[in-house]
Amino acid sequence: MKVRIIEVATNKDIDALIREGLLKEMPSIHQNWNFNFNKHVRKLNCSGYVLVTDINPNVIEGCLIFEMIEKAIPSIAYLEIAQHNRKPQKRYENIAGCLIAYAFKLSLIKGKGDYKGLLFLDISEEKEEDQQKLMRIYSQKYNAKLYAGGTMVIMDEGGEELIKRYLEPTEL
Repeated sequence: MKVRIIEVATNKDIDALIREGLLKEMPSIHQNWNFNFNKHVRKLNCSGYVLVTDINPNVIEGCLIFEMIEKAIPSIAYLEIAQHNRKPQKRYENIAGCLIAYAFKLSLIKGKGDYKGLLFLDISEEKEEDQQKLMRIYSQKYNAKLYAGGTMVIMDEGGEELIKRYLEPTEL
């Protein structure tokens, strides 16, 4: 799916693509990522997606593992943006938003029964203050609501708003 992200240095829109990642290209901790996406995709038997720019399609800007729990419940198992897209040297903006909006769109397609259009995500950080900070970001920026413990859910209008904000501008 075509998306647009923002180049921080110029504040200009950059054409990008979210696509299913090949197992051999999925990032790992050996490449300075926090997660072994290739290992988790195999272990969970789920789908991994990467976000790349049209300018440099060989560099992964962000990565997502989308999982269907019990073949019915849409969930983000893992989500991470590339190290070079984090503060202070951040190259691109809106990567996480595009990936989360894409995952919500997948929840509309793949969710079953009452879970259609719900997107679950578990927030798990080592330090409690980091966990609370991340939960606030997901709540304020991505419309996630606290479900139980460290689990959050994006649903209904909140998810549709993400699709309009991060995905639909590319469909013009």
